[in-house]
Amino acid sequence: MKTTLTTEHKELAERLQAYMQADKYEAQDISALARALCTDSRERPALRAIIREWENKGRLLRLRGARYVLRAPAEDKLTGRIRRVKPGKFIFVPDSRGQQLLRPMLHTDSPGDIELPVMPHRDGGAMDGDRVSVTLRRTANDGYRRHGRNRTKPDEQNLRLEVRVDDIQERRRGTWVGIYRPGGRYGTMTGDGHTSPEQVMLTAPPPPELLVGMAITVQVQSYPRGKMPATGIVEQVLGWPDDSGVDITTIMHRYTLRSDFPPAVLAETTALPDTLPADELARREDWRERCVITIDPATARDYDDAISLRELPGGDIELAVHIADVSYYVKPGSALDAEAALRGNSTYLPDRVLPMLPPRLCDDLCSLKSGCDRPTRLCLLRLSPAGEVKHAHFADAVIHSRARLSYEQALAVLENRDGSGDAEVDAMLHLGYRLATALRTRRMQQGALDLDLPELRVLLDDFGHPIGVETESHDIAHQMIEEFMLAANEAVAAALKAALVPTIYRVHEEPDPAKLHTFALTARSYGIHAGALNSREELSRVAAAIKGHADEQILTVALLRSMMRARYATKALGHFGLAKGDYCHFTSPIRRYADLIVHRGFAKLAQGKHARTHLPAPGRLAELAEHISETERNSAAAEKEAHQTKLALYLAAECESPTPRHWQAVVTDTYPQGLAVEIPELQMRGFISGAELPERLGSRWYFESHVRRWSAADGRSLLPGSRLPVVPTHVDIAARFVDFAPAEIQEPT
Repeated sequence: MKTTLTTEHKELAERLQAYMQADKYEAQDISALARALCTDSRERPALRAIIREWENKGRLLRLRGARYVLRAPAEDKLTGRIRRVKPGKFIFVPDSRGQQLLRPMLHTDSPGDIELPVMPHRDGGAMDGDRVSVTLRRTANDGYRRHGRNRTKPDEQNLRLEVRVDDIQERRRGTWVGIYRPGGRYGTMTGDGHTSPEQVMLTAPPPPELLVGMAITVQVQSYPRGKMPATGIVEQVLGWPDDSGVDITTIMHRYTLRSDFPPAVLAETTALPDTLPADELARREDWRERCVITIDPATARDYDDAISLRELPGGDIELAVHIADVSYYVKPGSALDAEAALRGNSTYLPDRVLPMLPPRLCDDLCSLKSGCDRPTRLCLLRLSPAGEVKHAHFADAVIHSRARLSYEQALAVLENRDGSGDAEVDAMLHLGYRLATALRTRRMQQGALDLDLPELRVLLDDFGHPIGVETESHDIAHQMIEEFMLAANEAVAAALKAALVPTIYRVHEEPDPAKLHTFALTARSYGIHAGALNSREELSRVAAAIKGHADEQILTVALLRSMMRARYATKALGHFGLAKGDYCHFTSPIRRYADLIVHRGFAKLAQGKHARTHLPAPGRLAELAEHISETERNSAAAEKEAHQTKLALYLAAECESPTPRHWQAVVTDTYPQGLAVEIPELQMRGFISGAELPERLGSRWYFESHVRRWSAADGRSLLPGSRLPVVPTHVDIAARFVDFAPAEIQEPT
């Protein structure tokens, strides 16, 4: 039956268009659109007719699952963020609406972020992290395709989208960090070319205490545009780069990390009560007499999670995961909440922590310290001995932690080397290890990837100077707690999804097939057979084959680089690496704002229809997901740079040592100038000059370009895959690049 559109349906068409043009609209089917527009039974035939007509006219695009979006014209304007790939090259990452609009144009259903190249010299002066509006331009991947002597226009599958930046809506940074240099009237600042321009002209006299070579922050006056340089005014003198703490302070300014809390936030924190009111205790499940413990790093002060286990009649195991109830203290609309949302997460630097919440909360009221009553969100799971979840119960609880164990103490109990001093705690740990082993086995059978890398930590003295390095292994105590947290995260995500509670999920999309193909070639070069890695079974097999390989760390890093970056989203898109369909972050609300949002939705699970929650509107929730994904990326970049800076300083000191530490290096490539090497234990790359070989290894060495290897007159050779002990000889601290040399003279064999 044909439905004719009349004037009385124009209002419905206008409502539909306004709804689908909203910034945070995501593709929906007709049923979802009907519910969103609150249509009655008389309007629904008209709605279907409108959608059919718009689709026929090309105004709508139909995606997989019969979901619809408005078509993006070739010259449509989109908004998103700019990211710098390398000097002079930028990419544009559209916001969520732009992602939906572009997928049909690019013929992709992949949920991963679409990244578009910015046209050369059309960046509009944008810098890394800036929010911009752009215009799309269609180009061919290689101009026109050639068929013999004929030139034909490329088909739509061969089209490529580029963008031109039209307007900068929001600057990521209003302050730049760099080194003061002479030049111009008032001097210049030399930046890193990434978070700040390579050169900034100062337009006002600098402070009298400022000397050439000192680190400074500069308040932006104008951004670079074309041949016009950036300009600014000195805001703060940080000190000499090698002074104690200046290196980390510089990184904090470079990544706009916040250290101090505003007065309003501290005032709210001070006003919080030290103890839980009687009515609050009464409404919570009382676990204070149960054996509940925490297991954390020895240096930790914020204890997010606590566990309790017991074996049930019949062999099932009850696992209680208690998570600090931060949402009890941090209320929506408060200054505390606004500051936590702005920070997005805590940032962990080598010599300090920049917490998401003030110390009174993260180190005291919200920390599940032993001997104190603490409010928690409880995820109570009943599992079979094989690790299958049979039942999940969610509640608000109160605990009184019996013991605070470090991972080292827990490991000693599990390995029967020592006891905790409490027989019930020891028995619970052994039960927990048995359950964790079953959970891990089950997870790996489902296709999860085991890609854990040993964590290298730089040891510092009281003045922040590096004095050594140590590797923290991922032992069975760590694995036990990890499995319990993964189980809780999955259970909460599935329950929130089933209850239709809006929340923020942790998602990890499938990897790009092209990147997997590149990794397969790398794996084969290391002697690992790798077939078609777009099969999860084959990828899991290759990941398992990497374990125990002589080049395990190098291969694991290469595989991680082929993966998509995990992020936050309002849709449960699944977690590829963990092989989980529904997954969220629930277990660390002290240090992650995403977990705090999940906890607010958790109230619906724990309290049912009586829950009083203030969940963000769908549009705001999507904005938060994008924001905290960006703050996580920013913190990770700052943490990596700070770690590499301290590591470079440690290796620089080793260069002056009469007995420098030896590191095992793997040759990754060879050049006429020398050898590129990787130090797996340091997770660092470096270079050995060819001039060092005869001096350190004896004999005469020469480069054979036809086979790309260095050979010695006595028959020895160095080529990709060769191993040799090395010592650092020179370190460029700013570039964090290290020159190595063979550690000792080796006699010919």
